[in-house]
Amino acid sequence: MSPPPDTNTDAQAETTLEQQASSSHDRQFEAVSFDTKRTATGLSWIVVPTLITAVLSVLIVSAIYSVWTESDTLPIAGFEVEILNWLYGLALLFVTILVTKRVITSPERTAKFLGRIRRQKTVLVAAVTALFLFLIGSIVPFLTNEPLLDPLISLQPPGWSSVSEVFVPTCHGTVVDGQCQGTASYPLGTNALGQDVLAMGWLGLNTTLQVAMTASTIAATFGVVVGVSAGYLGGRVDEMLMRYVDIQRALPAFFLYILLVLRFGRSYPLMILVFGLLSWGGIARVVRSEVIQLKTTSFVQAAQLSGAEAKTIIRRHILPAVTGTVLTTVAVLFAKFAVYEAALAFLWLTEIDAVSLGSEIATAVGRQAGDNTVAGGSTFDWWSVPWVVYVPAGILCTLLLVVSFLGDRVQEMVDPRT
Repeated sequence: MSPPPDTNTDAQAETTLEQQASSSHDRQFEAVSFDTKRTATGLSWIVVPTLITAVLSVLIVSAIYSVWTESDTLPIAGFEVEILNWLYGLALLFVTILVTKRVITSPERTAKFLGRIRRQKTVLVAAVTALFLFLIGSIVPFLTNEPLLDPLISLQPPGWSSVSEVFVPTCHGTVVDGQCQGTASYPLGTNALGQDVLAMGWLGLNTTLQVAMTASTIAATFGVVVGVSAGYLGGRVDEMLMRYVDIQRALPAFFLYILLVLRFGRSYPLMILVFGLLSWGGIARVVRSEVIQLKTTSFVQAAQLSGAEAKTIIRRHILPAVTGTVLTTVAVLFAKFAVYEAALAFLWLTEIDAVSLGSEIATAVGRQAGDNTVAGGSTFDWWSVPWVVYVPAGILCTLLLVVSFLGDRVQEMVDPRT
């Protein structure tokens, strides 16, 4: 006859199993929750948002001040700073703060990201090209000024090429069989005004970068904030924000800028404000959809059940997961803004005294057959001197190509779930 079961032993066993299960659950949650790392990050989660909010606020207020006062400069610490340089500097500071914080708080993830770039040769080439364009486009105003007009050396051919001496008032190189030979002094030739095409191209790239980068910074910030708020909070907040997004997307920023030019005049700060404040609807919708999906994942639900605050869940789980999506959409937006700026400059709807890739192309293609050369008497079209178009157009197309390519590939490279 077997002894009766010991109820005390069974109760102890059940208690032990519950404790083990609870311990296992705690360990699993610790794998997805970063709240215990609060001391490791210090006050970064308070300082960084405050700092970037201040930088973005100063950027927007500075642009509004410039538009309202119709001023091209801004008094900063006793110096007159060009407003476009000031806005671009603030945008770079904004991005630098975010990138630095990410590198410091997630060194392993940063190393993994850089390793993926090195292993993918096409991505590495595109990244190096993009970095080169951003560096040269950012520092070129500090290295050289806009070349002086010199009609006597207009339309000089590139160093490896030649052009009929009919098209040039004075050949800077040698003339062989009626062909003006290019020289190393102007490796990519000169334009119709006698300015170095390469120098003008880099200066035009600077303007394009300033507009596209600054406007993208504003649009991305508003898009992420609205998208995360709508997706995570849901309900009436989601409905109200998305209705505003629908209204905003019905107002094309490109044409709205043209209308506002009639009131405020041609202004790059105005362009930045219009593009940045009225073009973030697409980012907001994409981020919102991503956040709604993330809310159903186990690690987010575990954090919610544990009693974690909404802001903690957003910064620890939501934002890292949507980074790739945001970068992809921002790359598309950046390329669109670059095209917009070039198109408006081509139409002479930007500041006349600013060098732009679009205005360089417009100046070149505007000199069609029937227009006299500087020397007078002879006629030509730009097909006879194609470098005046190919150089600025080539710089713009290269920028768009590498940014769009990196935007397509970066999502899978920075996604923490991969």
